[in-house]
Amino acid sequence: MRKTIFLFLIAFFALTACNKKNQTPTYELGQKCLGGIVIKLDASKEHGLVAALSDQVTFAQHLDWGQSKAACEAYSEGGAGWRLPVQAELELMYTQKATIGGFQSRDYWTSTLGGSNNAWSKYFGTPGGITTSNWKQLSNCTLCSRAVKEF
Repeated sequence: MRKTIFLFLIAFFALTACNKKNQTPTYELGQKCLGGIVIKLDASKEHGLVAALSDQVTFAQHLDWGQSKAACEAYSEGGAGWRLPVQAELELMYTQKATIGGFQSRDYWTSTLGGSNNAWSKYFGTPGGITTSNWKQLSNCTLCSRAVKEF
């Protein structure tokens, strides 16, 4: 009888340990993980959006929108899946810019298009504003880019 109870307890603890290993991790807003910082979560706190900790394109690089988009997609810190944020995501980044850190007081690209030659951008200085930019195709453009990734 003791042997049966002992074996039952071993099996119980082994199964409990295995179940904990298979649980999906949960996250908190502002947590550094997956190569960035969590800026958005769903109700389960298992899925959301991270922003990169640094700019993928800086003011000094003078990259156009397409090159900036490619630079964000090539970013690999914490794994693949990075991209240029859509307009609403960049607005969210602006509201959390103090938590994320490292932003320049410059315009930042979004992937949201405003026509064939325009894309939306957001100024990260004070006051910040969202505008459509016809600079999308200019090679001497001075907008910055910061990648995001869903998880």
